[in-house]
Amino acid sequence: MFEDETTDMLFAFKKYVPKDLEFIDEYYMRFVNEIKILFKISHPNIVRVYNYYLYPEHKTGYLQMEYIEGSAIDEFDANFWGKNWDDIFIEVVDAFEYLELKGILHRDIRPANILIDTDFNVKVIDFGFGKKLEKKEHDGKSVALNWPVTEYPEEILLDGTYNHKTEIYFIGKLFQHLLANKLNEFKFEKIIKKMIQVNPTQRYKSFSEVSEAISTGILNEIDFTDTEKKVYLAFADQLSSHIARYVDKYETVNDVNITIKLLASLISDSALEEYIQANNRLISCFINGRFSYYQDINIEVDYVKNFYELLIRLAPQKQRIVLDNIYTRLSKIKVEADDEIPF
Repeated sequence: MFEDETTDMLFAFKKYVPKDLEFIDEYYMRFVNEIKILFKISHPNIVRVYNYYLYPEHKTGYLQMEYIEGSAIDEFDANFWGKNWDDIFIEVVDAFEYLELKGILHRDIRPANILIDTDFNVKVIDFGFGKKLEKKEHDGKSVALNWPVTEYPEEILLDGTYNHKTEIYFIGKLFQHLLANKLNEFKFEKIIKKMIQVNPTQRYKSFSEVSEAISTGILNEIDFTDTEKKVYLAFADQLSSHIARYVDKYETVNDVNITIKLLASLISDSALEEYIQANNRLISCFINGRFSYYQDINIEVDYVKNFYELLIRLAPQKQRIVLDNIYTRLSKIKVEADDEIPF
């Protein structure tokens, strides 16, 4: 731990020293890769990196990171701490959904690498085994995982494949272990059971799908006011009705902060208008990728403004539910090959 005299902030330093002289270059590059991964991510439930210091001639270096005062997740006690297991599970899934969207595999899922800080927030740490997937790469080969399980998923046993569905399995097994005999009392028990299916075809396809399942369960317990529902429905109808089709593949933005920022910019640029002048900008607040859209200038600015004000007013849990419902609606729009796009 180091305290910076200028900022009064506490930092943790991770020192890398070669452990195996036979593979000194390989392990040093693994450390460099960890730095590359951490500098590309920013999430409240993932450790933040501030700086790095490399000494290639000595195959060593330091990583300056956020200092996290807390305990490993297996030391968390819902009877005495400020959050319950439902909250902790949601935050862990949210962190790994973010990594998935960034194309990053953690590959070292165990209690010591998922901390609970003194404010009861989840913090995922240690990306020494992490791997950034290329755009055309769908999976990676497994490296040694340090958290013991009694049964490995089929994709590892059959061909050594390790992908995001594998991480879903290990997160599920971790929570099955943490909850032990209390699993049947856990709100998301059915979700855990689907996550830990040995056969990958019976598992969730992505952490985004896990997050949607969580939101569906929560939606049954959280009531939105009639006004909130009215604002949501009016906006969702306008948004979905102006997308003609997706071209080949598409991805959802899936980051409420990015969506809010893009909506704010669009509203500002349309402040003197009655209707949104660029429907593609509105669609791009929620969709990454290519799409064809209807150019009818008939989406009132007030629809977007009211939805924006609703979104920033909601608690994070409700924000997630609103976006999940938007994406579920948008997922029903057809996807077609790129022949000719009528922009």
